[in-house]
Amino acid sequence: MSDSGVSMLLGHASAQMLWLWFIGAFVLGGVLVYGVMKAGRLRRSERARLDRATEERQRQEDPYKRLT
Repeated sequence: MSDSGVSMLLGHASAQMLWLWFIGAFVLGGVLVYGVMKAGRLRRSERARLDRATEERQRQEDPYKRLT
């Protein structure tokens, strides 16, 4: 039975946990990169719906506001 250097130092279970940590960090990094790239980008229909909702809310709060 031959162990690698990491397994010899940490033990077999600890080496597996170390690999799971690396895999978890890689997945988390991918999720964070996706979130940062997606943040602040709306589709045209989403942007229009948000603009209409904002204008409606402003008219409800101040009915005398001029329409632009």
